[in-house]
Amino acid sequence: MKSSRTPEINERIRYLRKDVLKTKQGDYAKDLGISQGGYADIELGRATPSARIIRDICLRDNVSKEWLLEGKEPIFLPISRTQEIAGFMGEVINAENVGSFKQQLIHVLAQLNEDQWQVLADVYQLLLKEQNEKK
Repeated sequence: MKSSRTPEINERIRYLRKDVLKTKQGDYAKDLGISQGGYADIELGRATPSARIIRDICLRDNVSKEWLLEGKEPIFLPISRTQEIAGFMGEVINAENVGSFKQQLIHVLAQLNEDQWQVLADVYQLLLKEQNEKK
């Protein structure tokens, strides 16, 4: 039995996938661990998204549960600096980036000792000071 809120939730799920994330229905369904037909039923309002699907959408895409359930902005939760760095690192270690400058740089940084990190910090401070003086 569908709740009176379901069509709104379903519309938001479809909007998120199609217009915001620009992901194909089959790919999104696969990421959520359900069949494309089952997912299509959710988007079309023929099925109510389970608590697990709602949780997985929120976790997978950093979506606010309040937005998904009630339409309260913002759509996305704020990303912490740690999450931002983790996302960047995930992109850098992606197999498609093998041998890229970013991957090479991270490799070198991972091998620095404390003295070398201090030299790098000093260079960073110098560059930051020069940049601020230009403003």
